[in-house]
Amino acid sequence: MSITLNFLGRDSGFGEQNNSAYYIDGDELIIIDCGYTVFNMIKKKFDLKEYSKITVIITHLHNDHAGSLGQLILYSWFVYHKKVNIVSNCLKIKEYLDITGTPKDAYDLLEDYKEIEFIKTEHVEHLDSYGFKISLGGKKILYTGDTRILDPFLPYVKEIDEFYIDVSRYGGAHIKFDDVVDKLFELKNMGIEIILMHMDDREYIESVSIEKEMDKLI
Repeated sequence: MSITLNFLGRDSGFGEQNNSAYYIDGDELIIIDCGYTVFNMIKKKFDLKEYSKITVIITHLHNDHAGSLGQLILYSWFVYHKKVNIVSNCLKIKEYLDITGTPKDAYDLLEDYKEIEFIKTEHVEHLDSYGFKISLGGKKILYTGDTRILDPFLPYVKEIDEFYIDVSRYGGAHIKFDDVVDKLFELKNMGIEIILMHMDDREYIESVSIEKEMDKLI
């Protein structure tokens, strides 16, 4: 399966590699979420001097999604003398950057970016969380971020090519895979590429996917 986004990690919050994806658009490096394990992966994988733009989309402010954002900004600013562009709908993103000691001169908060459309969803109480719709590489992409419900994203499925979905074996603050697997199979049969992410038990989710003839999701 050929998909548009590449992953730095697809683990749940307690896994070894925080869920984070990236896309290279010419001389721009686009990163989706920057959890506490992500900075070191970026540092090892990319030579940031090769990019004239570094853009990070933040879906919410849990540590496994924003925990090394400040470190990336500092590294880019002091080592490469480059600002990082931040794209987020989170109400406290500016406060978050302030309390982590991130210099205001080292980043820009972008209000408009590639016609991105943020989609408010439900993840945990007292924290605003978003997915989004965006076009990259000629593909229309729907990305849930962390969510415990699928409903906010269903109105968009007729106009997308790829659907990146947070799934969990156990549910709770995330979508329980068993509850949505039949719906995902239906969407797959509509011609939508379904990509699972933020998995807490990959072996179990893989076994259910194969049983449902959805093995290409893993």
